Amino acid sequence: MKFNFKISYSDDWHREGCTFENKIPIHKPVYYRHVYRKSGELAGVIVDFETADDCHFEMTAEGWKKFSDCYLSGPDEEQAVKDFFFANDGMFTFEHALVKAGIEYKKLAFY
Repeated sequence: MKFNFKISYSDDWHREGCTFENKIPIHKPVYYRHVYRKSGELAGVIVDFETADDCHFEMTAEGWKKFSDCYLSGPDEEQAVKDFFFANDGMFTFEHALVKAGIEYKKLAFY
């Protein structure tokens, strides 16, 4: 696994002028959103856990594709994400799934 020691991807995405999609509710207080480059290409995805342990997981488009390939099924991405979280409740289960699949991500915690 290749490690990238930047604190967040979103700082770079903001500097590049990427567009951050509105948060899509998975189930309160969990949301996800896509980030797009000016060309319309997916730059990455952010999964927000807006709980007392406020954490945000950022992954590149490549990481999101790997997550999707490993854990999501069906033609409707939003429904597939909801299905994943209903079956695998919790932030730590999500993080474990990322680690298990070898997906590079950035975790930002705001306690």
